[in-house]
Amino acid sequence: MASKKGVWLTIAILVAITIASFFVWLAPQRYDTTFVVSDFKSHLDGVKEIHLVLVDGIEKEFQKMQNGETTPDQYIEIAEISSSQINSQIIQLVESNASEEWQESYLNYIEALRATNSNIRETIVVANMIKDNADKDDIGQVLEKIDRLKEESKSFISASDSTRP
Repeated sequence: MASKKGVWLTIAILVAITIASFFVWLAPQRYDTTFVVSDFKSHLDGVKEIHLVLVDGIEKEFQKMQNGETTPDQYIEIAEISSSQINSQIIQLVESNASEEWQESYLNYIEALRATNSNIRETIVVANMIKDNADKDDIGQVLEKIDRLKEESKSFISASDSTRP
């Protein structure tokens, strides 16, 4: 039979290990993602490419929904994913800490992304209106707003391009 001293030593070690593991488990952990950008031109070009792909994709899907090839619910799901991806691009630009010479170009592109996001939200409104069999004149008004937002986004992209160092 084991000695009392050995049993108590084993229990003490097990308690110490258990307490230590709880402290590790309970300790808050931070997993913040940080983007370190040193080539601001390439970074902005990459965001621009992703943006243009997203815009092209969402416009095609919107057209499919208007033609009856896609249901409004399917379109809304796609649009929400695209909106989330646009938000991700905005966050990347904001967190890139662009140098002073790139600030204006980055800010203009952020506004272009925001206009695109507003555009996507308005297309979701149209999808819901189609789902609810809304009046065509009401849908037409929202479509006009969508066109204005597209133009606004394009003008911010042009402003971003013209303010590049």
